Amino acid sequence: MTILETLYEQARADGIAVEHFPLPETVSVCVLVEGKRYIGIDRTQLETSYEEAECLAHELGHCRTDTLYALGEKNRKKSEQRATEWAILRLIPYRRFQKALKNGCREVWEFAEELGISYRFAEKVIAYYANPTHRLTQS
Repeated sequence: MTILETLYEQARADGIAVEHFPLPETVSVCVLVEGKRYIGIDRTQLETSYEEAECLAHELGHCRTDTLYALGEKNRKKSEQRATEWAILRLIPYRRFQKALKNGCREVWEFAEELGISYRFAEKVIAYYANPTHRLTQS
């Protein structure tokens, strides 16, 4: 089972409906409607299955960390950080990151290639694990 399939299975197990439709303002979104969580993903804006996995993991991160927020809310940075952190830990655990380092990865594109993630997500992973506090909690 691929990581993308695993994430879709996790969403189903958590009772979160994932729908695919055009989203003009964003690539993905998580909403709460009458007590039920929904994730929307615009696949037309994604080029690869790993980009879809990154979006789905991020939105699941919002659900799993209970960091949904209202549109236009000014203090959403912390919610976004927690969802991204959840996605990083789910997709690239520290041991996997260490293995990439051991395999000689030093540039962002090398990590992206080695780990099967987008360049943009690789930047987030590297920044996350560059923080000694994050590394210590994962050892």
